[in-house]
Amino acid sequence: MLRSVLRILAWVSLAILVSACSKPNTPQDVAAAFWQAMADNDSSDVVEYSTLNSDSGFDAYERDWADVVPSYGRVVINGTEASIVTRLPAENAGGNERREVMTYLVEQQGQWLVDYERTGEAIMNPSPFSSLMGQLSEISDRITASFSSSSDDMERRMNDLARELEAYSNDVARRADEAINEYGQVLRDYMEELEESVNRALEENRQAPEADRKALEQAAKDLENGSEELTDPTLEALANATRTLTDTGQRLAEVSSESFERNREEWAEKLQEIRERSEEFFEDLRDSLRSESEAG
Repeated sequence: MLRSVLRILAWVSLAILVSACSKPNTPQDVAAAFWQAMADNDSSDVVEYSTLNSDSGFDAYERDWADVVPSYGRVVINGTEASIVTRLPAENAGGNERREVMTYLVEQQGQWLVDYERTGEAIMNPSPFSSLMGQLSEISDRITASFSSSSDDMERRMNDLARELEAYSNDVARRADEAINEYGQVLRDYMEELEESVNRALEENRQAPEADRKALEQAAKDLENGSEELTDPTLEALANATRTLTDTGQRLAEVSSESFERNREEWAEKLQEIRERSEEFFEDLRDSLRSESEAG
């Protein structure tokens, strides 16, 4: 049953990304078609969508890709070369653990093709830095989805990330510290703005229902404590701030009094800003650390 569901999802994704009426011609379309061919173990299509010259050279990167449904991240196009962040299920791993690799493409005679050898090298001989990149992707996705506090392992993930950063060069660690400090200050400013907004709403609506006022007072208190913790930001502090923002968002959404209708719109916009800024932070940090590692 699971295999059937995954197969359907794979075809739905392919239908969205690749037109059935024409050959894929963008890097994203070609990458999607290539990985569908890998999942189908279709060597002919792999040859069609990649730089592989013949079926005889198809080795599937020494892995069974049946029912594998990748997800995609940032696309970078530089002239006749392109790369796409590709998240694949980790081999021999249970649960939802995914591994981030790069799908590399080249443009030949006006047609984008997956660089079969280079992509295979990234998959079969991954850099030890790839696990760090995968963690950054996981944390970014989780935060930007909804500041989900339902995942109890957020703090553990942040701590694992911190320990892994320590294993890399001083330049990498320094760049990470700089980014964390910078983002910690940005997040602190957002939390202080939210706190001020909540306190202002309380001041302007003294006759609001007691239950709403208590919820907002608790939200303001949590935001104050969370912003203070970010005075000296660490990955653990960022994890705690994420949980605080989750709880705050839930409280603000539950306020029912019409007196706070205008305020709820303002709070929703501010939380959306934080989500977008969080995504930018983790994308920029991942790219910066990758560049530092490759340069070293």
